[in-house]
Amino acid sequence: MYEFTFNNNSQEELDRFTKEVLGNITASSGTRRKKMYKKGHDLPEPKGAFSISYGYTKLGYISPTKSRKPVEGKTNTYETTFLTKHPELRGILQQLVNLHCPNPFTVDQVQINKNWQSPPHKDAGNIGSSWIIGLGDYQDGLTVVEYPDGDVEYDIKNTFTTFNGSLYTHFTLPFDGTRYSLVFYNHS
Repeated sequence: MYEFTFNNNSQEELDRFTKEVLGNITASSGTRRKKMYKKGHDLPEPKGAFSISYGYTKLGYISPTKSRKPVEGKTNTYETTFLTKHPELRGILQQLVNLHCPNPFTVDQVQINKNWQSPPHKDAGNIGSSWIIGLGDYQDGLTVVEYPDGDVEYDIKNTFTTFNGSLYTHFTLPFDGTRYSLVFYNHS
């Protein structure tokens, strides 16, 4: 169980959140994310890296021996495993958005990444713009978005940035250190 309250919107509080919350997440990417990484980089996902969804999914099962918790009032919609295990995290993530995002929104879906160098892709299941922030002790690792007028490199470290990942191909440049990224989005 995660317990955390932001005291203010300072850099020190972002660092504390990174250490006390993100640094204590133990997870591994699902099969689809591992395949995405391998296809995009022609390498297996690095040891200790992960990319997990926190929110909802249309996938009702992972394997014949596991099932997901249905979302009340939504047809064929299920909680991700990480949401079912850690519902308290939603409130912490909402505090992060309320304090640090220039246009706060209600947290619905979050892709939580650790040391995951995203290969070029579009987010087929997302609706509208996403917000992304990078946290941790890392260098480089810019997020590149391929717009029709040319690529834009965003430095997302400790800064919320928005773009429409369902319309534009985007990816992460190489980095050194421990890099977390949180991608907040709405799912179709």
